[in-house]
Parts: sequence; C-alpha cells; structure tokens
Amino acid sequence: MPNLPFRAARRLPLLLLLLTLFSLGVRGQSPLDVGIHFSPQLRYLSSSDRYDPPASGSYTRGLDGLSMAAGGGVYLEYEVTPHWFVRSGIDLSYKRNRYAVERVFIESDSVVRGSNQIVFTSIEVPLAIIYRFDYLNNGDSYLLGVATTLTRNTGMPRAFTSFADRGSAKDKISYPAHSLTVFGGYEHNLSPSVIVGVEPYLSYVPTRFDLERTTTTTVRVEAGLSLRLRLDN
Repeated sequence: MPNLPFRAARRLPLLLLLLTLFSLGVRGQSPLDVGIHFSPQLRYLSSSDRYDPPASGSYTRGLDGLSMAAGGGVYLEYEVTPHWFVRSGIDLSYKRNRYAVERVFIESDSVVRGSNQIVFTSIEVPLAIIYRFDYLNNGDSYLLGVATTLTRNTGMPRAFTSFADRGSAKDKISYPAHSLTVFGGYEHNLSPSVIVGVEPYLSYVPTRFDLERTTTTTVRVEAGLSLRLRLDN
C-alpha cells in the first residue's frame, strides 16, 4: 500500500483539529494538553565485518555514514501530579539511511566506490513519562523524560544501491518494532495558554542492513531535536 504514508500525513491536521476542539471543550483548568512537534534527526550508520573476504574475485563492503531523517506528529499530555506527566500521540517518520560502499577486486587490487541509500516511512506511537522541575520565576521550566515507541512500517523500503540487487534489498533489512528514548527539554511560555519547547533526545533504534557481501551496517543510535508547541488548558 504505497500511498498509506501520504494518506496518514493528510489525516494528521484533522486529528490535531479534533484534539484541539476536545481540549478547548474541557471547562476550567484541565490536566490534558494537546500539542504538535517536528523533529529533525541524525542517524549514525556503523559497518562491521560479517564474513571473511573471498580468496579471489571481488566482494563488497560498507563504510560508516551519517544521515538525516525527520518526524512529526500530534500528541496529548496528561498531568498526573504537579511534577509527573504522561505523553502519547501519533507520528509520521521519514527514515533516510545513506552510507558509502566499496567493491574490491582482489586480483587487480583496485576499489570502486559507490553508495547505498535506503528510505522508508513509518507510523510511530510513542509513550513517554516526563518529570518537570519547579517552574522558574518567568514561568519557564526544564524537564527530563523516557519513552518507548511502537513502530509500524508503512510500505516497502526504497533502495538505491550501487552494487546490491535492489529487488532483494527488502529481504536484507531488519527494522525495530520498538525503540527506547531518553530526552531533556526546556519550555517557554509564549502566552498563558501557548508553550513552545525544545527537547534534545537520544534513541536506541536497532536497524540492520545486510546488503554487502562481507559487512553488515547497523543503526543503533539516533539523535534528534524535537521542536514542540503545546496548548496549555
């Protein structure tokens, strides 16, 4: 279903509108807030030996790489106590994984360089526990949190490879069903009901690409900066 990510993206503004109307309909000071976020990400790809090179002929191997990705979505945040909060929502994530590869010709001792790029999208449902420190004199605040995310890929990955067979690339990619994230943040009040925040984070996202003959390439850590806007009810 290749159009699923785009249908999901079109529904995000509608979901946000419904959540906003719901939150505005709660009378008085409500413990339930609604927000949106956009999160650019960096993914570090590490290549390690998987098999010994052959004695003759040629073989391919991967190198380390660094790629950009991004995600965004809507969320609800609930105040359990004055310091403890829970947050959950739905995100659409775009994962781009690019790294250099080499084909080594043993007899001629020569190397041809290329690259792999694997792109896929996913729907993610995060669940976070947040601790907010005491508010500053100007109403701003700091926070710490931990989250787990349920991930569901929304279609076949697109593989752009120099040496590997694109048709079989999908069978050589392993995705995480869950991820683990730790984050901190700073929030600033634009008005009594509008809060903006920045939250740097690190995520454990074990993803593996076995496209080369002698190496495997993995993404273990993803770093990002979440830019958030929240309506405080």
